Amino acid sequence: MALRDRPGIAKKTRQRVLEEAEICGYRPDPMLSALAAYRQNKKPPTYHGHLAWLYDHPTFDAFLSRPLFRQYYEGACRRAEELGFKVEPYSLREMPPARLSSILDARGVQGLMVAPLERPATSLSMRWDLFSSVAFGFSLAWPRLHTISSAQYRIALAATRRLHELGHRRVGVFRSRSYDQRTDRNFTAGFLSGSMEVPAACRIPPLTINDEDPEPAISAEIKKWIVRSRVETVLCSSGLHPLVSGAGFSIPEDVAVALIGCPNNSPGFAGMDENSFRTGTLAVEHLVVMIQRGERGVPEIPSDLLVEGTWIDGGSAPAKPGPPRPCRPVKSPRAAA
Repeated sequence: MALRDRPGIAKKTRQRVLEEAEICGYRPDPMLSALAAYRQNKKPPTYHGHLAWLYDHPTFDAFLSRPLFRQYYEGACRRAEELGFKVEPYSLREMPPARLSSILDARGVQGLMVAPLERPATSLSMRWDLFSSVAFGFSLAWPRLHTISSAQYRIALAATRRLHELGHRRVGVFRSRSYDQRTDRNFTAGFLSGSMEVPAACRIPPLTINDEDPEPAISAEIKKWIVRSRVETVLCSSGLHPLVSGAGFSIPEDVAVALIGCPNNSPGFAGMDENSFRTGTLAVEHLVVMIQRGERGVPEIPSDLLVEGTWIDGGSAPAKPGPPRPCRPVKSPRAAA
């Protein structure tokens, strides 16, 4: 237990055991470790304790109302149960982080999962030295923990390329300012990289909308952008496509639409499934390994574990018949005048 840095072993005892092991030249045998893991997997799971799910939304129901986040949580709960753990949600709004840390430690919680946070660039002052911890996505700016996320850049790049393969040329993306920040601008970067693979005349600058604006104002801004830039196909995150209809466009007759996130929650829509359930299971697997190894605190060199997406065909972005049409440059308002 001392060699695995398990809690409950006195610090001096642990250090003495580690020193003796180093003197003796002890190294873990990978074959024995594999055998132990095999035997453990053959046994019915026994209860090992709780894993804390930290969220900062007004309520847990508000958090679960986001399909992407719900799938994270459901995937984590499923895998935790299989490994003998139970996931318990804890609100970051109800008490100071130091107080919450003390409560979790007193309850014997060894692992923390920081769910996607409402605001980008958030700092969180937990007693990280007491726990093994991972974070979902990039909304937690400090401290930098091991991160589990969808492969956001590659997903946006793959979606843009797939739309090009289907004959869509004038593809534009819009996203909210906070969403762009929470994802570390990975989706925007992936879209821009994909856009470099079509002629310059086909490239459309991304549109950034303000989350705090009323919906009619946002729809009006989207309409202006679609008309001015002659957008033929819109790429946006799941849940934002009603803004296109709200701007007065019929899908896909006027404008095709592809979603990033959970297109399965919008029947008939094409897009990239981020495989969020799998992301939740991987988060638990990584966290349990950290607990077993005794890895607690803020990592000196954080790592990212990324999950690839899967394209889903749908009637909202059908294949274009015939060869791709050439793109004509869009004149600036001043030039048009």
